[in-house]
Amino acid sequence: MEKSLDLKTLFHPRSVALIGVSTEQTKLSGRPFRFFREFGYTGSVYPVNPKYQEIAGVPCYANLSDIPGDVDLAVITLPASAVPGTLAECGAKGVRAAAIISSGFAEVGGEGVHLQEELKRVASEYGIALCGPNCSGFIYFPERVTATFSVGLDGGFPELGPAAFISQSGALSSYILGAAKERALGFRYWITTGNECVLSFTDYLKYLLEDPEVRLVLGYLEDARDGQAFQIAARRALLLDKPLIIMKVGRSEAGAKASVSHTGSLAGADEVYQAVFSQNGILRAESLDELFDLAVMSQASRRPRGNRVQILTNSGAAGILLADVGSEWGLEFSDLSSATKEALKKIMPPFATIANPMDLTAEIVARPGLLKGAAELILADPNVDNLVIFLGIMPGAHEKLATDIAHVARATDKLIMVTWFPLPLPEVRQILIQADVPLFPEPARGIRALGKMAQYVATREKALARQPPPARKEPDSGSEVGKILARAKNQGRNALTEVEAKSLLNACGLAVPRGGLARNAAEARSLANAIGGPVAMKASSPDLLHKTEAGIIRLALKSAEEVERAFEEIVEKAREWNPEARLDGVLVEEMIGGETREVIVGARQDLRFGPIVTFGLGGIFVEAIRDFAVWPAPLTLEEARDMIRKIRGYRILTAFRGRPAADVEALAQVICQVGQLACQWQEQIAELEINPLFVLPEGAGVIVGDALVALR
Repeated sequence: MEKSLDLKTLFHPRSVALIGVSTEQTKLSGRPFRFFREFGYTGSVYPVNPKYQEIAGVPCYANLSDIPGDVDLAVITLPASAVPGTLAECGAKGVRAAAIISSGFAEVGGEGVHLQEELKRVASEYGIALCGPNCSGFIYFPERVTATFSVGLDGGFPELGPAAFISQSGALSSYILGAAKERALGFRYWITTGNECVLSFTDYLKYLLEDPEVRLVLGYLEDARDGQAFQIAARRALLLDKPLIIMKVGRSEAGAKASVSHTGSLAGADEVYQAVFSQNGILRAESLDELFDLAVMSQASRRPRGNRVQILTNSGAAGILLADVGSEWGLEFSDLSSATKEALKKIMPPFATIANPMDLTAEIVARPGLLKGAAELILADPNVDNLVIFLGIMPGAHEKLATDIAHVARATDKLIMVTWFPLPLPEVRQILIQADVPLFPEPARGIRALGKMAQYVATREKALARQPPPARKEPDSGSEVGKILARAKNQGRNALTEVEAKSLLNACGLAVPRGGLARNAAEARSLANAIGGPVAMKASSPDLLHKTEAGIIRLALKSAEEVERAFEEIVEKAREWNPEARLDGVLVEEMIGGETREVIVGARQDLRFGPIVTFGLGGIFVEAIRDFAVWPAPLTLEEARDMIRKIRGYRILTAFRGRPAADVEALAQVICQVGQLACQWQEQIAELEINPLFVLPEGAGVIVGDALVALR
């Protein structure tokens, strides 16, 4: 079925049946009937309940089949056990959309799971767009479709506006609906998804983005159940410049997939979500206040034109606070041009300092027009992208100041943002709102929203200019990589040996150390002689993936005696660590020395979003230090470079204290290759890790130090 067509029926019903309706309009089953009548829905409303002949003067039908006309939407508030049969009756009558408010389904387990599966089957059979079950319903504001019992409507019908809201929580959504008016946020859609038996968060998102009247989408998200579809929708929102603002909950490590590699352990559920959000320009709200703050900033018609900000204030302390918080979010407080400074000197009081932040002092009240004049000069300066104004309590001057700001805002295409603490009276606020000036009740909240919005704009500009990542290559079972993976799988193994893992990477074009596999001490000595320098030795086994913990590594071995003794020690340690381990032999390789840096590059298959790449500084302390970056694959080269620059220890890879810079460009290439490998062999490779990857000086490339490949 075409879900987009069904969603049109869901949100634009010409007739609604309220099945299980109650005469008590304060009860959950009575409230939707009251809302449809009270708020002016113009379609036909049919109450359905065999207990009543009429409700509030409206005929009530014993059964759905008794309704003489067509029904587009059914709102069901029956006990769970009765719902599947009722939904089948809806299908038989031609109802193509339903909101099931009833609970008692998969969320309670047991029989509820079976009931929900039956709902899904019936909805599929009849092509019913199903919201819920176990939801608070939805509202389509333009047509007053109030298929909900939400307490958010008890204070009256909210303002119509350009925002849409999708939530995986019912109760919290009602509170957000109730709070929207005081934050001057108007909705077009308000949707709760419930158990997402048929329609998911992403299904609604895809539909809303194509409504030309929707300019921003807010969401409360616990889990994006179809990660790939969610990413596609998020990219669509970014390209359409419809900011997607999401409050994502569930940060705990309990949500992370159990992993055998360091990189898999590093990238827990929340790190992956954050990477997906960052890649697709999703504005993440850390609180309900910030959800509204970002919405206020997003619904403004003007976007930040860059990250350079000039602050105008009547409080020096507030100016410092704004600059401190803004700097944390990537905003720059650049100097004004000399021409602007000279012009400002002519209108500023002699004791004021022309700086950034700029304190206009109490003269902002004593000298009407000072704020307006200063703002106009600053906005004309090419060094200023955005103007932030802080105001406090100024008796008798609030309306004049708001009017001046509104006048300046209407004459510029640059963003003006105001933080006013405490907030002035509603009629003063309305002056700024009507001039499309974002207004915030507290300085840190306002400047944080501006910083995040500037990041959104930069991400969108990159997305529009970005070359798409290489297309995913189809796996070639006849290639060297395919043969290595198939051989291990045919042997019933869930991991490659290091020798196999390095052979696989070498087949993909990555450099590996010279060396080979020794099955006895004599072969080890012969390999070391052929290498002709210090060697490293490690046990090779698909059952011994973490060699440091097992004590089966020896480094910087020079003499034949050291090599032979190391062979025996490694074999003995391997047997002690895991007597059942399959031991293929001992890998003897050249030691990689000189001016190198050790990093870790890995990939794993995330349960929601597919291949995910992780990068960080390498070594045995990688999990303790937790200095890493995560990004969905496949990656562009620029995205790989961004990953490298993002870690706290990035400076270690640059030239400093006489050390040459590392070959960051070659490193970026490897990150892309690992991502492509994880995508191409997604069905075969569960996890892949190179640790350490030795990064040589600039222009010299990289060499794989150790490698791990776990199979699916």
